[in-house]
Amino acid sequence: MKGSVKKRAAALCAALVTAALLCGCGGSYEYKTGDVDWYSTCSRDGKYIHDTYYYSDDWFGEKPEKDIEGMALASMQLAASAMTDDENGSGAAFLKSMGFDEVGFSDFRSADPDDFNYTWGRKTLDDGTTLVAIAVQSASEDVSVRNKGWKQNFTVNGDSSSGEHFAYAKAVDKMIDGIADLGTGDKVKYWITGHSRGGAIANVLAAHLPDRLGDRNAGIYAYTFEAPATADEETAGSGNFGYIHNYLCSDDFVTMIPGWNMTRYGESRELTDKKRDEKLSDELKSLGSDAADQKMRITVQADADRLAANIAAAVPTREDYSKERTDKVTASDGTVREIKYTYQDSMVKLMDFIFSGDGDAGGSPLKKLMGSKDEVMDSAEHLAEGLKLARSGKDPSAEYWTAAEGIYRTMQDTGSAGNLTEEDLYEILCLAAPVLIDFPEGSSEPSYDLLTDVAGYSEDLTYSHQFDTVIARLKLLAPAP
Repeated sequence: MKGSVKKRAAALCAALVTAALLCGCGGSYEYKTGDVDWYSTCSRDGKYIHDTYYYSDDWFGEKPEKDIEGMALASMQLAASAMTDDENGSGAAFLKSMGFDEVGFSDFRSADPDDFNYTWGRKTLDDGTTLVAIAVQSASEDVSVRNKGWKQNFTVNGDSSSGEHFAYAKAVDKMIDGIADLGTGDKVKYWITGHSRGGAIANVLAAHLPDRLGDRNAGIYAYTFEAPATADEETAGSGNFGYIHNYLCSDDFVTMIPGWNMTRYGESRELTDKKRDEKLSDELKSLGSDAADQKMRITVQADADRLAANIAAAVPTREDYSKERTDKVTASDGTVREIKYTYQDSMVKLMDFIFSGDGDAGGSPLKKLMGSKDEVMDSAEHLAEGLKLARSGKDPSAEYWTAAEGIYRTMQDTGSAGNLTEEDLYEILCLAAPVLIDFPEGSSEPSYDLLTDVAGYSEDLTYSHQFDTVIARLKLLAPAP
């Protein structure tokens, strides 16, 4: 009798263990597990992170509006793995491991600023449904891809009156036909993901795809991470986009751009959590991530908020961002120059400067320039004087031009000027000065903290944006079943 009881107890335990393995993140799913690799965006030596994943075809039997935390983790792992510029890279390998028997890479490493790269996979589910996976690329080891991506981020306005972010919408319009054509058969579902700029494009793609397919009830499962805003509130609220799930860390400045109350299609979810974040460093350490040694300053959230507030004050409306401005300045040689520009053009030029170069011969142009920090800070004092003039209702252009001349001389000495002219630099500084230089309340002395943080692409300020940090937070949210 005792033996029979023990056998029944053992069988019951086995059943419970099996049920536990098949039940995770709110549903009963049959899982596949394996290995995944991704490039660590916070690595100091360009290393890859080796991790494990869990995945289920059963997720796609749920309604797309259901937020499946395990699916979010796999989506972010896919987005991170799909940053290689190679159809046989880590993204394709991950898709094959998950059972996608057809994989490909849409390679648009071109001078065209309106396209994007994506890794895709296709397979047939047990019920005959064709499942198409699309991972939009964000980060890249290829400098031309990084450069183009950041210029897309700041090209918000264009030649249309659409409520959407111009560059993202244009990129999707260009690529959506090829993506729609990947679906074959009567039953098709799409799994769409992306991080950062890739997340923003994935957000717009997921919103547009039903209309392109002629089916407002198309099975689209979209998960985005740390994406900039993609549309104004009226446009984003113009339909049912509950199948788009946006995961955001509130202290990540990238999620705050471009501002002006712009938002995203779909539902947004806060990923940072004080209780879970107590274990974040240990989770990063288990991944072998360099971010495990980083400690977020308490002021990171305050810095991000200050940046957003300063931008809103300097450029209060979206229309103001692309408004043409004309300044007359007198150069040190006595010549008078008339400079016409928009803040949008200035930001695109700044991104071109920051992300141009291949990192050889002393590093990126920005790193070369900041190697002469003392000279840069001398010129920054002229920017602060210009800000004082502007705050009192006077013209700051003379001080801004003096700063531009000084920084430009330093850029020439360090070989970091690239294609920038003095006029280009002046345009950039007209926007950068009120955003990056603060006058703390009650003080007449400027604070350069934001300037030095952003110029150095501060590890603190970008901590929550990294692949490793986002995946570690998701692993704490949705541990393996």
